[in-house]
Amino acid sequence: MKRPIGILDSGVGGLTVLHKVRSLLPDEDIIYIGDNANCPYGSKTKEQLFDYANRIVQYFIKKNVALIVHACNTTTATVLPDLQKRYPHQKFIGVIDSTVHDFINSNKKEVLIIGTETTIASQKYQESIKAYNSKVITYALATPKLVPLVESGMYKEGIYDVLHTYFDAYRNRIDSLILGCTHYPILTNQIQQILPNIQYISSSEAIGNEVKKYIDQLGMKRVGGPGTITIYTTGDVQEFQYSSSGFFDCTGITIEHLNLDSK
Repeated sequence: MKRPIGILDSGVGGLTVLHKVRSLLPDEDIIYIGDNANCPYGSKTKEQLFDYANRIVQYFIKKNVALIVHACNTTTATVLPDLQKRYPHQKFIGVIDSTVHDFINSNKKEVLIIGTETTIASQKYQESIKAYNSKVITYALATPKLVPLVESGMYKEGIYDVLHTYFDAYRNRIDSLILGCTHYPILTNQIQQILPNIQYISSSEAIGNEVKKYIDQLGMKRVGGPGTITIYTTGDVQEFQYSSSGFFDCTGITIEHLNLDSK
């Protein structure tokens, strides 16, 4: 496999996916685009989301990527089917199906799904889980304050007041939590202080495993690595580096600004 893997997200959260893909496929070339200029995605309209994602997809296609990984739950829930129709010859992998598969394999029965307002309103997670097992009890909670806290770097300061507001009501009610946004694994240790002794299902872990499975099945694995990592942000480079410095090692990786003319 000589063509790179493209990974897109609204900001720094998809770096958790990049980290997982890199650990599983160290010889692959990866291009990452964080659309920080338009982050957060969770409150945007479907038309806006399609415009943002479509610009990134067009850039990836120009770079001749082998597949495009939607590390963003919000775009996966809303516009990925439209992009698949527009670009039928381009391979896409979305995060939601992969995450639901991991949850079903966990055999848990009472799950809280957290995500952006748009992801939760789409009910994609709830519907997909029920299609596999109608007996699972699902709770869904929009947590719109979390992505901005991660993007601003404030998660490093301690955000327990916000987390208590969201999660105290679910203590002793659930046996599992789906982190339905790739920003959320960054907060796992803090959330575990409030919701201990349950299973955490990470969308970042799930989609990373799905990418490896796809490449292995098709015999596309690249040899002769190590692969390169190229990171772009549509926002401010220094802010991107600061936001991600608490969970992602950017040593030796150049982060560049990318102008996609998004509005």
